[in-house]
Amino acid sequence: MEYVVIACGAVIALVLVLAAWRFFTLRSNGTPVILRRLPADGSHGWRHGVFRYNGDEIKYFMLRSLAPTADHVFHRTLVELRGHRDVTSREASFLSSPKALRFSYEGVDYELVCGAHAEMAFTAWVEAAPDSRMKRIDPKELRRRMRRER
Repeated sequence: MEYVVIACGAVIALVLVLAAWRFFTLRSNGTPVILRRLPADGSHGWRHGVFRYNGDEIKYFMLRSLAPTADHVFHRTLVELRGHRDVTSREASFLSSPKALRFSYEGVDYELVCGAHAEMAFTAWVEAAPDSRMKRIDPKELRRRMRRER
């Protein structure tokens, strides 16, 4: 019986350490956002979290999660902006912005609420993505073409 109590205490301590680590490291290094996946019913489904920009990816960490990795990863070339919508009066009671930004990622629709600067940064990050139709040229192929033209 004594070992069971010690094991439970160790598991609880580990969970608390993971929760504290995730909370303090993410809170100080990222952009606070509120995100929900559609379809969602009424004012349900909103999750507080943090966006962390990492080159061509945004990693979304939910604040109430113990996972050591990102809960969602959005690649810039696959994000498609869909516009804005006004938040409902019920949503306005707990959301910080009067508008929600709609976007889709790989056929799944999402809504995002954040500060004006964070929304501008997200929009600029998406719009700065290279065109997905643009073909990348292999450097070796480019050198081969240059040698052949001489």
